[in-house]
Amino acid sequence: MIKAMKKLKQLKVLLVLLSTFPLGSYATESQLKSIDVHSDKIRYLGTSYIYKTNIDNKPQVSFTRHAKSVLALPKKDTNFNSDKAQTNASIAINFATASNNVVLTFKALPKINRGSDIAVYQVTSLGEQLIKTVKFSPKKENFNVTFQSKNINQLSEYKVLLPSLANLALIGLDLDYDSELTTLVTPRKAKYIVMGDSISHGVGQGSASYLTYPYQVAQALDLELFNLAVGGAQISIPTAQMLTDFNNVKLISLLIGYNDWNAPNADLATFKEKYSKVIDTALNLHPKADLYCITPLFTRRSKAKHSKLSIQAYRNVIIDLVKEKQQSGRNKLHIVHGDTISSVNNLRTDKLADPVHLGVEGAKLFADKLITLFNH
Repeated sequence: MIKAMKKLKQLKVLLVLLSTFPLGSYATESQLKSIDVHSDKIRYLGTSYIYKTNIDNKPQVSFTRHAKSVLALPKKDTNFNSDKAQTNASIAINFATASNNVVLTFKALPKINRGSDIAVYQVTSLGEQLIKTVKFSPKKENFNVTFQSKNINQLSEYKVLLPSLANLALIGLDLDYDSELTTLVTPRKAKYIVMGDSISHGVGQGSASYLTYPYQVAQALDLELFNLAVGGAQISIPTAQMLTDFNNVKLISLLIGYNDWNAPNADLATFKEKYSKVIDTALNLHPKADLYCITPLFTRRSKAKHSKLSIQAYRNVIIDLVKEKQQSGRNKLHIVHGDTISSVNNLRTDKLADPVHLGVEGAKLFADKLITLFNH
């Protein structure tokens, strides 16, 4: 009995010690310290437009996927809604630290907000490991993303991938009281630029950038994704002209035409003219990049909203344009017949009335097809 009591006392002491020096447990607020979010040791992936400001004397970092000069243009010039463009699709916060606990604080900015679905990756010698996903309601204005290192007391690199259909600003970063940010040593990857509409923006996969087909393609090809697609967009010359702001571009894909087909002012000649200008602009700016023109995907819709034109007419324009430019020497230009690598099996199962957007599984199936094509 005495031995049992003695062992119980020793166990209690051990438990007290473990609680004093937690391994892998979440730290309390008093065990954390704030890091300046304006720190140059934080890297932002998937965007060329980063804004470090002070709001009410508190540092804030926000981002756009498009240049502010482009966002300021009227819709008749850009062919997309600038509010829908101001979301964080595939933008990521990248940093390194030996802290066992990390807390990021975000603020939801105005414009589009369909909720926040955030993915946290820990970068290892085997690649990027998804360690946590978190969802927040559109009604939540400020929220924390808290996670722990999988490598206790070791220097680790992280990538926090922001939502596709919300616009967030980073307003706080807390680490263990005895930890700091460390300068990143991993180089930036070559870029994959995506231009398109809501199919590429990520409608149909919640607000999760990590479930979109562009992100899955980029991960498989080991590229840094810059997703310039905007829900509701038509072919956009200013988006192509904006590619002057990007360097080290290896791959570009363009999936557009569904909204042009359904537009009140649908016109094949205008579509062809603008599409041709987008191709030439992109390849003139990045002659070493491969540009894949993807024709409109399978859709349940059989008739346009405002005209008697068929969706196949738009596909044919793209096919003919690409063939014409290939024959004139554009050997980095490629065609992908979108309707032959997509079907009803790619469409959303959570919203059967949606005639065109990919579901979660459908986005993965489509990404797998593109990965195979892009690898050849």
